[in-house]
Amino acid sequence: MRLTVVEGKTERASLQRGLEAQVKSALQSQGQRNIGYPGGNQNAELFSNGAGQLWAAFANLPDASIPRRWNAFGVYHTESRSQQITVEINIPTEEASGQIAGFFARDPETGHVYLMHDGGIGGGKAGVGKEAFLTRSKITLEEALRSDGRVREGIIIGRVDTPDLPSRIWSFVQQVSDFKAAVRSGEFDTAAALADVDEWDDFKDEPTGRRRGTRSSAIDYVTYHGDVVRALRDKRQATCADDERVLNSRLIDLYVRCGAALTEVYEVKTSIDRQSIYTAIGQLMTHGPADATSIKRVLALPPGQLAADLEHSLDALNITVQRFDVIGGKSPRVKLL
Repeated sequence: MRLTVVEGKTERASLQRGLEAQVKSALQSQGQRNIGYPGGNQNAELFSNGAGQLWAAFANLPDASIPRRWNAFGVYHTESRSQQITVEINIPTEEASGQIAGFFARDPETGHVYLMHDGGIGGGKAGVGKEAFLTRSKITLEEALRSDGRVREGIIIGRVDTPDLPSRIWSFVQQVSDFKAAVRSGEFDTAAALADVDEWDDFKDEPTGRRRGTRSSAIDYVTYHGDVVRALRDKRQATCADDERVLNSRLIDLYVRCGAALTEVYEVKTSIDRQSIYTAIGQLMTHGPADATSIKRVLALPPGQLAADLEHSLDALNITVQRFDVIGGKSPRVKLL
């Protein structure tokens, strides 16, 4: 089941107020600060807990070509006269325009509402943008259905009504900041880096499905899908040989190439229900050589007991199960078990 875009003006305004309340309750006011952006700057009340941490600022932009609530975020540098924006997650205040990067989307199954971003991150260099950011960050886009039947894709930042929303925004800001730093350092100037982006981009027209997650009273696992992928990536990259690359695509959560050969495939599921396991088996067996002994297949799952017949099938197909969990608190994090 897909998410659905929240389009009602009144509800969007209410969700925006909730977003700001969560952020302001977690951060301290630093008073009026100058905030810079390409083409100008402005003063606004800035919220942050200190140097090197998240800062946030909010303002109405009623005179913009598409009126919006300005949700600006960055990394706080106390010594700077002007704070630079890392990313904006703006919300349109009139029509629910798809031209604005930020939006809200609801899971019709649970009623939970998420803050989303369409992934349109510019790297500050011609030809380096959204595809490069998604390739490097290993973030998965989720589908959200509009009332007119069109689909909008976006990155799930976090649930609007939970205290960990500021930490989820901070995680996203750090990913964007790291990406922009990589662009400045020339990381995307190499042929290998551009090939990785092209490989990801090859799948951009393929249909993608909503990744459904099991819900608990404390953690909504679906929000952490991208974190699990990154944790797997970091663990695998730590042991990479010189001729190995850890990649992802629109069809495969994570995979490893040794030279030109596909040697490992990873799939992350945020539920252990039968349908999720059936789907994962199909995905893992579809991608890569049919001979199960020639490729390593890994299925990452949250805690919980699998049915005996599912465990038997995974064993018979030589699919390794990697468990993960989300450690709670104000700043939850993924832990591979």
